[in-house]
Amino acid sequence: MRNTVNLSWSLVCAALVFVSVQIDAQTLYKYVDKDGKVSYSDVPPKDNEKGKSSKITVDTTANVTKQVNKDSSGNLQKFADVKARGDARIALRNKLQADITSAKKERDSAVKALEAGREPLEGETRIIVGKNSNSVQRTPEYTARIEALENAVTNAEKRIEQAEGRYQRGAPD
Repeated sequence: MRNTVNLSWSLVCAALVFVSVQIDAQTLYKYVDKDGKVSYSDVPPKDNEKGKSSKITVDTTANVTKQVNKDSSGNLQKFADVKARGDARIALRNKLQADITSAKKERDSAVKALEAGREPLEGETRIIVGKNSNSVQRTPEYTARIEALENAVTNAEKRIEQAEGRYQRGAPD
């Protein structure tokens, strides 16, 4: 009886070792077709497929993935350099977003000024007396003031468009 228990226990341990070995290493196949498209599969490519294939063994027990970053000359980059570039990108995006917000506030202010300025100021109208009726005519000063307010709105809208374009491109002026 005792030998049976030991034998069963040994078989269970052997099965666990076999399963863990199967789990630790997994074989993948990398296949590059004639157009340069790369595919990965756990099934080897068929012999009649044109292209280049290679076998890759993946260690699934490694719980840490290390990404190797290289600069344009192929040298390994330091984490501090990579982090500094990432921080610079974030700062740039924040600045570009702030530019959009500022341009929108400028536009809103210009629209309010235009709406408030539509009413003629003192001295910007003339009353024309006619035979049958009187009419109110606005002066060139009124027209110039309204035109300047409308231009301020148009320029603010252009600034928003430019700021949004820079944001989308991720580039400053």
